[in-house]
Amino acid sequence: MFPKPPITPPPEHPRLFLRQTHLPELRAKRTRPEVKQAWERLEAYSRYGIEEANAEHCPGDVYVIEACALLYLLNDDREAGLKAKAMALSSVTKDFNPNYQDISREIGRLMLAGAIVYDWCYELVTDEERAFFIRHFKRLAGLLECGYPPVKEGAFVGHSCEWMIQRDMLGTGIAIYDEDPEMYDLAAGRFFDQMVPARNFFYPSGWHHQGDGYGGVRFQGEMFPTWMYDRMGFGNVYDESQREVGYQWIYTRRPDGKLLRDGDSTPVMPKQTKYTRLHFIYLMLGGYFKDPYYIYQMQKDEGRFQDKDVLFAFLFADPDVEARPLDELPLTRYFGAPTGVMVARTGWEDGIGSGTVVAEMKVGMYQYNNHQHLDAGAFQLYYKGNLAIDSGSYKGSSGKYHSPHNKYYFKRTIAHNSMLVYDPGELEKYPYVKDGGLVWPNVNDGGQRWPNEGRPPLTLDDLLNKDFKRGDVLAHAYGPDPLQPDYSYLKGDLTAAYSDKMKQFQRSFLFLNFKETAHPAVLIVFDRVVSAKAAFSKHWLLHSIEEPHVEGSRTTVSRSEDGYNGQLVNDTLLPEPGNQQIAKIGGPGQEYWVFGTNYVNDFPGTKEQGEWRIEVSPREPAELDLFLNVMQVKDIDGPAALPVQKVETGTLTGVRIRDWIALFAGSGERLQEQAVVPAMSAPPAAGGPEWNYLVADLAAGVWTVAWNETAARSEASGSGAGGSDEANALKEQAAGNVGGEAGASGRHVATVEVTEEGGLLHWRSQAVSGAFTLTYGGAGQTSQTIDSGEGQSDEQR
Repeated sequence: MFPKPPITPPPEHPRLFLRQTHLPELRAKRTRPEVKQAWERLEAYSRYGIEEANAEHCPGDVYVIEACALLYLLNDDREAGLKAKAMALSSVTKDFNPNYQDISREIGRLMLAGAIVYDWCYELVTDEERAFFIRHFKRLAGLLECGYPPVKEGAFVGHSCEWMIQRDMLGTGIAIYDEDPEMYDLAAGRFFDQMVPARNFFYPSGWHHQGDGYGGVRFQGEMFPTWMYDRMGFGNVYDESQREVGYQWIYTRRPDGKLLRDGDSTPVMPKQTKYTRLHFIYLMLGGYFKDPYYIYQMQKDEGRFQDKDVLFAFLFADPDVEARPLDELPLTRYFGAPTGVMVARTGWEDGIGSGTVVAEMKVGMYQYNNHQHLDAGAFQLYYKGNLAIDSGSYKGSSGKYHSPHNKYYFKRTIAHNSMLVYDPGELEKYPYVKDGGLVWPNVNDGGQRWPNEGRPPLTLDDLLNKDFKRGDVLAHAYGPDPLQPDYSYLKGDLTAAYSDKMKQFQRSFLFLNFKETAHPAVLIVFDRVVSAKAAFSKHWLLHSIEEPHVEGSRTTVSRSEDGYNGQLVNDTLLPEPGNQQIAKIGGPGQEYWVFGTNYVNDFPGTKEQGEWRIEVSPREPAELDLFLNVMQVKDIDGPAALPVQKVETGTLTGVRIRDWIALFAGSGERLQEQAVVPAMSAPPAAGGPEWNYLVADLAAGVWTVAWNETAARSEASGSGAGGSDEANALKEQAAGNVGGEAGASGRHVATVEVTEEGGLLHWRSQAVSGAFTLTYGGAGQTSQTIDSGEGQSDEQR
């Protein structure tokens, strides 16, 4: 059925979660203040009598059993061991209705408690009692969703990827292996054959595809084999990159204590900032990998472990790992292949009034289905409140799994800040979606397709050889300072996420950290969208909690309630003002609107699920459309938003804001031909002496930047505040669409090696007239050379 596992348990007891060699360390740990809470709770559990173990005030027989078994090991308390055995022999005979929702979690936990007694109290258990345990362990295993043998569900998602195989069945198999190796061979056989390869595929990204809710559940289950095999003396059976996954929830933690949302998750209540599941994960990761930042996050949360985690919190905690503050970490983190997500922050300061900005930019290379959403290319933005949000909720009678809200809105692209292309005939090609053994009619939200008709991949081969690939990362970079970068850039090709209605969809994200209070940051999103037919309408989405205000090409989103004071100002520079329409959708009766139907959700507890969005669309039908949106954040009661101008140079399109000019290739291809970048003759809006110039989409290799003071003048166009005197002056002073051979005789500024992974060139220059010419010198290595005067490269600085 499955190959024989490459590892078998050592011939000794105890061996499940600990061995005799670990007992002195565990005994000494009881007095450490770092584990005081867990140890005192275990002692309290052990004091419950057999007759009251399942009373309402008791945490439950499982936890009493485990606590007594631990006291037998650590204190040589024979009475506690006999009590644990008696309770376990009684409890494993329980009857369960296997059709009851999520009952496998309770069944598996009972199996594990019995296995702990079998292993830890081995000398107290008779041969007849061992046979009794094994018979009931197999009976209980047969009630689990994965089945016994455990052949049901897949290796990536589903309840089988939580605890039932990787902890409960595997742990029970370890305990009883000498007397009956069948359960271990089945559980470990599947684990090593299917589950380890699946996780070693996505762990290197440092991102769990099941999101901020179920990702934590599944990852916690995945950590148990790490500890079980290590404690048996075999080290980590997974790839070492497992240690990186917890950073997903550190970087996406908002200053108000909540998380940016990802996948099927429930908007937390206004004052809820404690995540007990993550609190335990930080302990498991920090204790195993000796990572000081996980310990810091765990201590900062000050969470209380759930009853089901207390025993393991004691076993796995390492009080000798010293916490180190998060502000030592880089502000930007790239979660690479096979995920492709970048999270950029401006700081680590906590509190609802914190000035920290958090931006999530997602490519999303693979779609695993289940609790993952069709959100390739989406972004989120937080500043003094959640501003650009994931919309919808996994809560309420109309919000749970397979509810209309969940399957027709919440999971769909239309609920996320991505792109829609509406093909009126799409349902004729894809009338149904299949998941969990169910078949249900599809809806047309204009968004991304369900790979494999909605069914998740069963194995790694399944994932790689079917249609689960939905995107590629084309470029990523941040700098120039790797710890406190000024820019964070990510570009992806998301064409494969859509049906054949999409010929090409490329999205570029650029987050600029201005490092000042009044205007802390901006997120620029540049899209190149080619539909199969000009008649297919395109919709650029921006979701918000509160009602947006649209005036011309400028949209303002505020978060003014519940103590927040953040504001997002979005300037739509493309499509051009004459060819753009910005529709505002939401409010009563249209909160979760999908082209004529509102898929309501009745969860009233929080506003975080949002009920508003704007859709930016071109008025004129065309196969190719470019979208350029510039989202700056500020205080509601702060200074006015910065002026924003569109800059075009023929091959390059971009924006001027504050002291930055950022440009992208309109073709979507890497440029090798000479390019011209306008030089600004006015001082930057920030009042500093230099402009930052950033050009993306360049071919890898050597590029030379030269400045020509006499280059021809042209224009930059404005948006939002473009009618102001300052904006009009900047239009007059901007140089662009420059012709001629400026670079041939221009003054040398820099020679820079553009990397294949970034494709990006950044330099600084004092305010000058004229233009810069970028000339490609071919692939190869070069040292940095800088001409003294107008420009300096990042490396020179």
